[in-house]
Amino acid sequence: MIKVMDNWMILLVVILAAMVHASFHLSISVLTLLSGHTLSRKKSQLQLTKLSMSLVLGSICSTILIFSTFAHFGGIFYNFVFSKVVWAVLVGILVSAGVATWIFYYRRGKNIRDGTELWVPRPLAKYLNNRASKTKHSAEAFALGVISVLSELLFYFAPLVVSALFASRVSPAFQFAILVIYVLISNLPIFSIACIISGGHPISEIQVWRNMNKRFLQFVSGLGMIVLAFIVGVVIFTPEILGVSL
Repeated sequence: MIKVMDNWMILLVVILAAMVHASFHLSISVLTLLSGHTLSRKKSQLQLTKLSMSLVLGSICSTILIFSTFAHFGGIFYNFVFSKVVWAVLVGILVSAGVATWIFYYRRGKNIRDGTELWVPRPLAKYLNNRASKTKHSAEAFALGVISVLSELLFYFAPLVVSALFASRVSPAFQFAILVIYVLISNLPIFSIACIISGGHPISEIQVWRNMNKRFLQFVSGLGMIVLAFIVGVVIFTPEILGVSL
């Protein structure tokens, strides 16, 4: 049985990974697109709230599914597959993803007036914008939430996998607690903004705040993954320093 100290270390890793996940923007961008198009069609505030919360629910459900899938297979194959070589690869992926976030997460728009844009390929960005403009039902908004989470998996894949693998090493009750904590933290920003928009707050002010702070959040995301890589490296390769064992 894993010691209590180990449980707290695993919880620390999961919280940090969830915060890194929460710092990415695609789901929030889709939410603001959906809200803007809904308001432009003169829909009621109730309809806006329903669509926004459906999108948030899609984001939450997809996060639960992805995390649970990796944790499940991690529990099955951990003792057979996950040698220190594999952990070294995961640490390398974390560092690479952190650097990639600093370099590639934003790019210059085609025109100067476009400023910076998310890394999303233009065909996908066009598709998301098109779907957001045509979304009128809760099921469509839910699907948008799922798509936005899956589309950004490339960036938060490593921290999520590490969290899920650590979660697979603890008791089922603690696994459930970790899942809840990860999902709540990673989806807190989109839920908070959905509540703000549903409360009638101008979307333009939210966009201004996001534009002002996007570089800071980009830096924090990359730094968070590098710090996470360091912690994982210590836990896996020099556990005697912290008195932990997985």
